[in-house]
Amino acid sequence: NLLPSPVLHFYHQMNVNLWNINILGVGFMLIFSAFNAASFMESIVFKDYAKHGITIETGFHSLAVIYGVLGLSNWFAPAIVNKLGSKLSLILSVIPNICFIFSMYEPYQWSIYLCSALLGTGGGILWTANGEVIAKNSPGDTKPRNTGIFWSWFNMSALVGNTFLYFQLGNSETISDDTRHTIYLVLGGFSVAGLLSFILLKPNETPLDECEIDEQSAWQPIKDGMRFAVSPNMGLLYGAFIFTGLSLNFWSSVYIVIIGNVFPKRNYLALAGICVGIGQVSSGFVWSVLTYKIGRKGVLLCTTLVYCIALTLVYLAFPSDAATTAEVRAQGVPIIASNIYLSLFIALLIGLGDGGFNVTIYATLGQLWEETPAPAFAVFKFVQGMLATVAFLYCGVLLLPYQLLILALTCVTGSFCFLILDYKCARQAEYEELPDRHDLDRRDVSGNNQFYEELEQPLLQGDG
Repeated sequence: NLLPSPVLHFYHQMNVNLWNINILGVGFMLIFSAFNAASFMESIVFKDYAKHGITIETGFHSLAVIYGVLGLSNWFAPAIVNKLGSKLSLILSVIPNICFIFSMYEPYQWSIYLCSALLGTGGGILWTANGEVIAKNSPGDTKPRNTGIFWSWFNMSALVGNTFLYFQLGNSETISDDTRHTIYLVLGGFSVAGLLSFILLKPNETPLDECEIDEQSAWQPIKDGMRFAVSPNMGLLYGAFIFTGLSLNFWSSVYIVIIGNVFPKRNYLALAGICVGIGQVSSGFVWSVLTYKIGRKGVLLCTTLVYCIALTLVYLAFPSDAATTAEVRAQGVPIIASNIYLSLFIALLIGLGDGGFNVTIYATLGQLWEETPAPAFAVFKFVQGMLATVAFLYCGVLLLPYQLLILALTCVTGSFCFLILDYKCARQAEYEELPDRHDLDRRDVSGNNQFYEELEQPLLQGDG
């Protein structure tokens, strides 16, 4: 009875499934508006802070802990969600996110690393519970609609938090203690609001046989994941998985640090984050339209080209010490003069390329392992998280040209391996009679457009 009467009336009258999907989307939008903005700024905030043993590398190492633990937690998260239920799992898994954000109000190394580990653990549970809520509230043919509603809300997180940062940072050249306090209090409030929104989730009364719920043992995804991890088809996708992990490190932290080390105004960091977000949000629409014109192989080649162009521009426009300097500003001289407008355009290309790569992976995994997707996605998230962790450990010491070279090589290698897989599956479907199209080892990745339409929207963030 704490809510106003019109809100209570709307709460009781709205379809339960649709209500839950919208509440889930709003909650994730609030939580990841806070997390994306906090993680984008973390290393630069610590550089300006420089107390209690905190340095710019503390930010990199904190993110390494988050994504490393997140990769591991994806394996045991289904068992926890199965035990606690999806609603309670959602609520409890947000608490580490809140602790992590508030820990940066007055950061110490021990508190930052502890909260980072807890956040990574909670992240696996959060995303597993999210998938269960969508499945339970999507009977019949409503899953594409409900998935679209959720991702529409979630995609807003890339813009909301960074827009707040832009106005809060203003034209300042350093982030003062007062500014840091205000930023992390507000972002922490976003996360608290996201947690409270999950309390509004209604009990779902849809019969289980109408929903796409897997009744297998909670530990079965781990066993299946181990089996899938050594399959030939999965082996060909490892190149793409590795690249997305390294790319996650680059767009979520390294590029923001580069901007902060080259340009004086701290609100440029927020603008770069907004441009990356716009690129990722638009990638689902752009690449899905092109898929019907040039096919998925053509889209993958275009995605690779876009990302490599972005890397080339970064190499030309920023000095070699832009990601690693301990000075107030980078001391090296770029090949072409650094320009904020070019930098924001590069951020847009990075978001567009990264989003296209991830959308392709999601659609392909969904087609190859349509009947049991959970373990396949666990393998993907594990590899991505581990490689992001490795990248966060070296990005503070390895000069920028070498980081760009690693990204370019893994991008091209990942695309090449994916094209081999696509050719292999197409040839197999061409020469074999496939009465059972759900056989995991005999899937044609060029078919099943309906499933692709459902999955082409995801992956922004990262997966945080």
